[in-house]
Amino acid sequence: MARQRTNDVSLEQGINRIVEGTHMEGNIRSEGSIRIDGSFKGDIHTSGRLVIGSSGRVEGRVDCMDCESEGLVLGELRVAGLLSLKASSRVDGEIQYGRMAVEAGAQVVGICRLDAEPEVKLAGSRAGEADDVEQAPLQQSA
Repeated sequence: MARQRTNDVSLEQGINRIVEGTHMEGNIRSEGSIRIDGSFKGDIHTSGRLVIGSSGRVEGRVDCMDCESEGLVLGELRVAGLLSLKASSRVDGEIQYGRMAVEAGAQVVGICRLDAEPEVKLAGSRAGEADDVEQAPLQQSA
């Protein structure tokens, strides 16, 4: 009985890799996970997980679901889920994240923003008035 071969790789098994010593430029769009141990310059968009190894360097804009970094990121890092910065990591640029874990020794130079819009609830507001109250400009008292 002949076995049928297929080139399909499930997303759980498939990891796109840029190995140490490899230098790439361009744009990456992927549904699967990506691991970078070399250097990459350009934009990365993945609905999976991005791992940047200790020898990894990414320069450009990154959009991903989760990110774990031990290396260097220069540019804009947007992580919808968990951003995990290990002790050897450095990020220089703008970070937008859903959740973030930072080990002692990790370096962040730039702006960090939590990607969540807080709901404003004013004490004493009645139903139906909340929309009008929330849109009013805030004033500081002296």
